[in-house]
Amino acid sequence: MKKVLPIALVSVLAILLLTACNNGGSATKNTISSATLTAAQQEILDLLSVPNNQELMIFDFNTEESYRGFEVWVEVYLNGELVERPAGVSTYSDSTIKRNGRLAVIIIQNDNNYHWTLSVVENGTKSSHIGATLIEIEAGLGRAYGPMSGTVNIEDGNDIIIYSSTFLQANIPHAAYDEQTLMERPELLNQYPYAFLIKCKFSK
Repeated sequence: MKKVLPIALVSVLAILLLTACNNGGSATKNTISSATLTAAQQEILDLLSVPNNQELMIFDFNTEESYRGFEVWVEVYLNGELVERPAGVSTYSDSTIKRNGRLAVIIIQNDNNYHWTLSVVENGTKSSHIGATLIEIEAGLGRAYGPMSGTVNIEDGNDIIIYSSTFLQANIPHAAYDEQTLMERPELLNQYPYAFLIKCKFSK
């Protein structure tokens, strides 16, 4: 059953990715944001999500400008130091093109290990990758996590944090920071024993 469940999730999200591309995506260009789903699509995601065990997210991206490459990847931090990039997808073209598509993210917690599935559909092409962290997360930690809120402007070569997850020691005061703050002040990750970031980048 453990192997069947991720395959079923990927299949369902693939359907959402493909149907979403027919919806035209966000009206704002040169941006990436959490996807606007229909009520039926959101209900499917809610049914598949399992609190504290399984997270499902979809993002829309649209550009008026043309870009040669699009990348999305997972970063794992230990006491503020980058130690792993367990999953990632890169798409490149020989010439610059407008990038219009959708990104789906599945995060599954299996005991104290985490697994990521990244799937991208853009301009009629699908790419995906599955990866897992080699680090076993200490048991008993709290966690603040979630996708970015609002819309972020795409700029050539700039990293964008679309998801963050920070692990918290019990009985130690802490603050939760949004993705933009972590992007501008990466040293803030030093206060967390573990942290996960999902980033993306568009490049000419």
